[in-house]
Amino acid sequence: MELPKFIQAEQVYLANCEPEPIHAPGNIQPHGALLVLQDPELKILQASRNVEQFLGIPAPSLINRHLSVLFDGEQIDRLNSYASQENIEIINPIKLSVEILGQPVVFDSTIHRNDGVLILELEPTTSNDAELPFGFYHLIKSTILKLKQSSDFGETTAILAQQVRKVTGYDRVMIYQFEPDESGVVIAEDKREELEPFLGLHYPASDIPELARKLYYTNWLRLIVDVNYQPVEILPKNNPITNAPLDLSYSLLRSVAPVHLEYLQNMGVSATLCISLITEKRLWGLIVCHHYSPRSVPFKIRKFCEFLGQLMSVELAARHERESQRYRERIKIIQDKLKGISFSVDQANLIEYFQQNAENLLELVNAKGAAIYLEDNLTLIGTTPPAQAVGKLKNWLVKHSRKEIFYTNHLAQVYAKAREFKDIASGLLAISIFLNQTSYHIFWFRPEVIQTVNWAGDPDKNICVGSDGRLQLSPRNSFQLWKQTVIEKSIPWKQLEIDAALELRNTLMLALLEFSKAALQAAAERAEVANRAKSQFLAKMSHELRTPLNAILGFTQLMTRDTSLLPQQLEQLKIINRSGEHLLDLINDVLEMSKIEAGSLTLNETSFDLYQLLFSIEDLLRIKALEKGLQMVFKRKPEVPQYAIADESKLRQVLINLIGNAIKFTASGSVIVRVKAVMVDRNDPRSQALPGKAITNYLKLIFEVEDTGSGIAAEELESLFDPFVQTETGRKSMEGTGLGLPISRQFIRLMGGDIQVRSQLGMGTIFTFDIKFRLADAALVETNLKAKRVIGLAARQPEYRIMVVEDVEENRLFLVRLLQAVGFNVRAAENGIEALALWEAWSPHLILMDMLMPQMDGYEATRRIKATLKGQATAIVALTANAFNEDRATILQAGCDDFMRKPFQEEILFEKMAHHLRVRYLYQQDSHDAIAAKQNPDLPSSIDAASLLLMPWEWVVQLNQAALALNHERIMELVEQIPPNETNLITALTNWVDNFRLDIIIDLTDTALK
Repeated sequence: MELPKFIQAEQVYLANCEPEPIHAPGNIQPHGALLVLQDPELKILQASRNVEQFLGIPAPSLINRHLSVLFDGEQIDRLNSYASQENIEIINPIKLSVEILGQPVVFDSTIHRNDGVLILELEPTTSNDAELPFGFYHLIKSTILKLKQSSDFGETTAILAQQVRKVTGYDRVMIYQFEPDESGVVIAEDKREELEPFLGLHYPASDIPELARKLYYTNWLRLIVDVNYQPVEILPKNNPITNAPLDLSYSLLRSVAPVHLEYLQNMGVSATLCISLITEKRLWGLIVCHHYSPRSVPFKIRKFCEFLGQLMSVELAARHERESQRYRERIKIIQDKLKGISFSVDQANLIEYFQQNAENLLELVNAKGAAIYLEDNLTLIGTTPPAQAVGKLKNWLVKHSRKEIFYTNHLAQVYAKAREFKDIASGLLAISIFLNQTSYHIFWFRPEVIQTVNWAGDPDKNICVGSDGRLQLSPRNSFQLWKQTVIEKSIPWKQLEIDAALELRNTLMLALLEFSKAALQAAAERAEVANRAKSQFLAKMSHELRTPLNAILGFTQLMTRDTSLLPQQLEQLKIINRSGEHLLDLINDVLEMSKIEAGSLTLNETSFDLYQLLFSIEDLLRIKALEKGLQMVFKRKPEVPQYAIADESKLRQVLINLIGNAIKFTASGSVIVRVKAVMVDRNDPRSQALPGKAITNYLKLIFEVEDTGSGIAAEELESLFDPFVQTETGRKSMEGTGLGLPISRQFIRLMGGDIQVRSQLGMGTIFTFDIKFRLADAALVETNLKAKRVIGLAARQPEYRIMVVEDVEENRLFLVRLLQAVGFNVRAAENGIEALALWEAWSPHLILMDMLMPQMDGYEATRRIKATLKGQATAIVALTANAFNEDRATILQAGCDDFMRKPFQEEILFEKMAHHLRVRYLYQQDSHDAIAAKQNPDLPSSIDAASLLLMPWEWVVQLNQAALALNHERIMELVEQIPPNETNLITALTNWVDNFRLDIIIDLTDTALK
């Protein structure tokens, strides 16, 4: 397909077509020379290649030499004094001279700082003050007088063009003003009589691209002596300070972009001078001088033109301020009339108020019509599109531009449907307020104004497709008059009108906030009451449901310790225990979903061992998989860190739910769990809500659970995460509540991620989710071993006194019997009052404190105990049937040292006690080997306490003492005493030492010595 040569300017973004770094071309114009100096040492770092022509020394010979190689001591002293000034530009111009072949050569020089260096530019002096017609002072005075005597702005710009041409002698001088769309128009002109006029002609924005406009704003004056010049390169190419091409933004000699030179050549222009007109920190326009043969303008005349540009800029600013002041005064009168929008106005009367002030509302921004949207109530004022069309316009605006203000004088360009009512609303000015999920809008409309614009050539013939297929700026070859009829546009909105609309928005916002504040406050109070009631109900339900379950699960655990039970009875106890745990899971799900709906779900980040978490879940669910003949595989990528900071409890619950479902609904095949870690995407909006440290400190864990089960039908996927909704397979299983997946999704989103599912009937299902986490310090993570059945207390320990405070008799009895069976000295209390008395008299080492009790609850009892010095030494572990881990903060604030939820497994209780009392236990046989095999599969599995007794009693005592003293070297000395044929024992002890498992040696020797 052949590409068209020219492209419509509207179809491209012009900035993409001007990649050339015009501020750093690497060249200068040849009518002067340039030196780059180290600041402030004045060592020459770069030089234009033509310095030999002006200074008599080749450029390469000057590099890295001091400037004194060119100028005498007096001039160097002057330059040194200039270099010490912060604003060095104020001393320009500088007269410098060198002696070449015995003759002095004088230069008009300028010096400025940029790019970390001093840039010195030299132009030969070719004129003197006599070249100015009446002397510099008289010329300035007469010009200012003429400008002051001008009657209006048009006459002012005409006089300015005349004076500049009179002084410079150029063939044509124009005053060029930029329009709001960056195109330009010639508003004043003085020229040779025979030349065709350019006055009133428009030029497209691409004639002076954005980068060029920035340079005109930076540098007041731009001179091209001969557009057919040959550029002079700068040696070396790069600035040694920045190692990049030299920034010549402020340079007078800077070379011009080839595209601009070609543009001037196409116009027939041979020399130009441009002076910037700047106001309100923007480029307002240019004084543009054209000559049709090469022309050099003396330095002093250029400075005079620059002064005129600055003088005109001041006049422009003053004129704009006068116009703005007049407009502000008129706007203020209208705004005062609209001040009736007060805090006492309610929303019902607001529409009536605007209708009564319709004329003022339209006059505020010089509009012909207005539309007012208060929530879904529409009021039309003046000439507007039909109500239905306004409604569609409002929906489009809300969807595409949720800004406080929007304005355009060409609405059809951004909203095509506006062509249907362009004669009424080609211009749109809109203010919007988004408050409490409700939007409020005022639209102002202006009609289409059809006009004819005279262009200097076809404005669309400025962008072409290059040979490489890329878009690029193309200088126009034709500047013949090109007339264009502009349609679908209104009169542009003035900045003062936009500001007036914004001020009205602020007034309206205050009114809306005021009368909605009471409604919001009332709604918030009702919501708070409802949430408190819901929280109290959840706490009550949690306590009432979990308390009896605590007794059921507790006593089943206690009964399994009875060695007289038959295998059939043990199996029945296990069924009761599993059923109780299933019932507990259902209760937890219902309560957790209730908490999510109440909006009180929080994140509880802790440091934990991620590997251990995955191991424990694998162990927990492997039996279920084996019972169904399924292969269960955990695949963890090497980059996954071992220690993480996240909400371990919620992550565990999500994984158990997803993997458990996969096993439940897979009849044959496998369940595969994959884990990998990646960096967090900074642009992900979900990352903005993460708690704790900056987003850059977070990583992302990605989990994938894949099964070969029956799959999920496509029509069921959409509702899969809805509460109480189950798939067809789930309903047939008659298990669960349909809450597991909704809860899991909420947990995952709270942890900064989300969950997706892919499934195909008969092929299986893949759940994928990600969470954000931070790396944890390994030293702060306590690694928990595989759960072990405690059967007693290890020898050589003090007698530990444990107090159980529990108002429910069944729970109290279970805890007392369990702890006594292990070997603790246990006493019990029914409430906080009894607990205080028993604590005072008996001084227990640790208290298991129920938090909800009659007469005095556990919170008050704990506060009183911990308020004493003696109480500070007593460990208190809270027991609560409340549903949520988030209650932990309140419990710890009361003074408790730790926290356990009912019902709990006995290994958790013993682990807590070991942590606070440093107590050591005896475990059921074979636990050591199981743990060791987990850590190192090469360890032998037949080592027990009896294996140690093949050695002398004294040897076992020494081994025990060495392990207690953490003396690795002594243990290895004792290992060397074992007969060589006892390879299993030697290997086991050596591996335990190598893996820092001296706790196993201590337990085994304690058992053997007992």
